[in-house]
Amino acid sequence: MGKKWSDELIELSEEYLNYSGSRVKSLLGEQGILDIDYDNKLYYIHISNSEKILTFNSIQQIIDDGWAVD
Repeated sequence: MGKKWSDELIELSEEYLNYSGSRVKSLLGEQGILDIDYDNKLYYIHISNSEKILTFNSIQQIIDDGWAVD
């Protein structure tokens, strides 16, 4: 993927992706809400206007997949 978020946004995302309820956006133009299962260390992104839910194992994995806080 050639496109990526700015270093500043990535840094901000590394902080805010620790909080359930954070609004997120993807490089593909999708938006969603982050939901965190703290006990199992799983991160879910509920895609807006969709039934789709993405599951991640780490904040780094979320960022590597092109997501950032909105």
